[in-house]
Formats: sequence, C-alpha cells, structure tokens
Amino acid sequence: MGRQRDTAQIARDRKKIGELYLKGTLQADIAAKLSIDQSTVSRDIKALFAEWRKSALVDINEAKARELAKIDALELTYWAAWERSCEDAETTVKKTKGSVKRYQDDDGQFIVERPAEVDQTSKGQTGDSRFLQGVQWCIDKRCKILGIDAPQRLEHTGRDGEPIQTSNVLTIVEYGNET
Repeated sequence: MGRQRDTAQIARDRKKIGELYLKGTLQADIAAKLSIDQSTVSRDIKALFAEWRKSALVDINEAKARELAKIDALELTYWAAWERSCEDAETTVKKTKGSVKRYQDDDGQFIVERPAEVDQTSKGQTGDSRFLQGVQWCIDKRCKILGIDAPQRLEHTGRDGEPIQTSNVLTIVEYGNET
C-alpha cells in the first residue's frame, strides 16, 4: 500500500472505486481489493462525487435546453397553424361541361380536352382555438421547466374533508371521582 499513482492509474482506480462503491462495498474492502490506502479511497470517492455532481448539472442543463428547443419549435408550429386557421377557406369545384375533345398534336401525341366549369367559393374563418390551447401548453411547460411558476399551495384534508388535526391531543383518563 502507499504506492505512487500516475494520472492514468488514478483514472482506472476511480472507475473501479466508483463501481464498487455503487455496489455498496465498504471503503476498507475497496482499499484491500485495489491495494491502496483507505484514505486514498475516501479522497477518490469525494472526487467522484464532485465529478458526478458536475456531470449531473451539465446533463440537466443540456436536457432542459433540448426540451426547451422542442417546445419552441412546437409553439411555432401552433402559431403557424393558428394563422392558417384564421385565413379564408377557399373551395374549388370543377365539373366537366360539354363533350370531350380528342386530337393529335404536331408531334403525334394524343391530347384530351375536357371543358370544365370551375366554381370557387371563399368563406371567412375565426380561427381554431385548439391551436391557441397548444400555444398555452407550450408556455406553461416552458415556465415549469425554467421554474418561474409561482409556488403552489397544497392543502390536504382529513377524513370526511375535515382539516387534519396537527396539535397534540391529550386524553384525560379519570380514575375516579372523589367527592
């Protein structure tokens, strides 16, 4: 024990220490298994905790950023759909009218002409409110991820909707009544 470790050996030891520690192995047993001092194992575990915390913070921030980007894209889609739902709805109906003409052009290609009657109508729309509900969902979710919502007050009730009794209740037992 008490050997000098280079950077590569420290990295290998910490990997093994982390695995054993997470399995519940005692520091003394880890030290014996790796032929290092228990105090070295303790220092390495502290270093691992620092790495894990730092890694977790980065991962959480990356995950938040990724989800926020998805929500931003979804919100843009909802807004575009809302704008389209406010535009006039146009309907086009084509009907064949008269006889069908068939002829051959100069290149020998057969052409078929179907005279058509086109009926086009336009109707105003007020917009589909479901798209605005989608926008609202995006805003709510973004606020929740960023933690900018106001704290919520939760009230719990006891049996039959009555308040939960929080004070100590003393039961007085009367042994006898002296008169």
